[in-house]
This record gives sequence, structure tokens and C-alpha cells, in this order.
Amino acid sequence: MEKENAKMLIQLFAEEESETTDLEEDEVIEAEYDDTAEEETSDPVEEETTEEPEKGKSLKELLKEHPEYQDEMNDIMESRVNRERKKLDRHYQKKLSKYEELAYLTKAGLKAESDDDALEKTRDFYGKQGIRYTPNRSAREEEILANADVEEILENADSIEEIESEVQRLNNKSNISNREKLIAQKLTEEIDNRRRISELSKMGAKKEVYNSSEFKAFEKQFTKDTPIADIYELYKIKTTKKKVDNPGSLKGVQTKSKKEYITEAEYDRMTDKEIEENMDLIRRSMEKW
Repeated sequence: MEKENAKMLIQLFAEEESETTDLEEDEVIEAEYDDTAEEETSDPVEEETTEEPEKGKSLKELLKEHPEYQDEMNDIMESRVNRERKKLDRHYQKKLSKYEELAYLTKAGLKAESDDDALEKTRDFYGKQGIRYTPNRSAREEEILANADVEEILENADSIEEIESEVQRLNNKSNISNREKLIAQKLTEEIDNRRRISELSKMGAKKEVYNSSEFKAFEKQFTKDTPIADIYELYKIKTTKKKVDNPGSLKGVQTKSKKEYITEAEYDRMTDKEIEENMDLIRRSMEKW
């Protein structure tokens, strides 16, 4: 009885798998790409009719009731996956050999030092004729690939200078692609962030502070050319200052030349724009608070 159940389970598995979307997709791939597959011929096998005492149950349910057959099912699945993988490998190896030959001939014909050099010369030559290769990828796919490239560059870079060199190389390209523009932009952002962290760390700022949402929100109030050191000093004052019941008027604190000193209470009343316009005055005044 156990053998009959095992056989029934395998048959059900084969039938169910043939009806799934995944298998249909694999069959399409096989038909489209398998250039080396030979037509299989075999003698007809007389089908054995078996009773189906558990008809109507899904494969998942059957395996739950018969866990002793799970290993057998795993072997069948692995066998099918390996067979499909080998078919795809044969196709891509055949296709890759053509690209390798094309790359070699192009590199030799252009007397290029590397594959990258050959590609750049080819892009430059045909780009002048208005011919450019545009991959058929969505913006989301381009961003994913750019993120992967950025991650690899950052892992291999030993210093900020090396990252800057890569950004400069990309920006100097005559036919820079959208993906390369994304890479250069993301690397530039990473350079700025690393310098920001380095400067804040030297000032004794803790990671949990300068990476907090509160500090980042405070930082966004200033222009990009505002030194991060000044922003952090102001943030420390803002978060540790004492509340003043009657801070007084801010009249006269409009420009740096009208006042030589402001109180902490006056600073509390200043707008973000006034803070930016009076940074030197604030810095001098902070030493006396």
C-alpha cells in the first residue's frame, strides 16, 4: 500500500507541476532558446491505471499527510531544476561565444588596451553618427543596476579620493549613459555624507545624534554651503538651551553690522533665514553664553 501511495504521489506531482505557470514559462524558454536539444523518442509505455483514494487533495496537503515522501519530492524538483538550468547554460554559452569573438575582433581592430577602452572608442565613433545603444530597461531597473555598481565601487575603494576619481572619470565621458549619471550622482552623495560624518565625529558628535531624524530635519533648514560644524553647534544650543519666559524684542538683529552681540534669548526668537544671515554674529556671541 505504501508503494502505491508513493507512486500516486509522484504522478500527482508530475501532473500538478505540468499545469503550473512556472513550468509553462520554462517550456517557453526551452522552445525558444534550446538550440542543441534533440528530439527525444521513446517506446510508448503502457499507462498503469491506479486507484486514486485521495483524489481532490493538493500536493501540499498530500505531503503534509505523508511527510515520509518529502525527500523524494525534493529530489524530483531538484532534478527538474537542474535539467532546465543545463538547457539554459547551453544556450547562453553558445551566445556568449559569439560575443567573445566580437569583443576580441573589435578590440584588436581598434588597437584598444582593454574591453572598456574598445567599448568607449566604439561608442565615440558611432555616437558622432547619432547611433547610440539604449538598453530596454525601466527606470527602476536602471536604478537597481546603478545601486549594485555603486555598492561594488564603494567596497573596492580605499579612500574618498578613489571615489572622487571614479566620479570625475564618469563625468568626463563624452557619451555618459543614464545609468552612469545615476552612479556619479549616488557616489557624489556618498562622498558628501562621508565628509559630513568625518567632520561631525571630530567634533565629538555621536552617530545616534547626527543620524537622528531630528538633526537631519534641523540640517535641512540650512543651505548646502553652510558648514556642517556651524549647523551642529547651533543644534547643540537649540537642544540644550533653557526656556526664557520673556526673550525680548529682536528689532535690530537684521544684519551683521547692526549688532556685535546677541543673547541666547534673542537667538531663540530668530527665524531660520535670520540665523543664516547672522552666522558670524551668532558664532561670536556663542562664546559668551
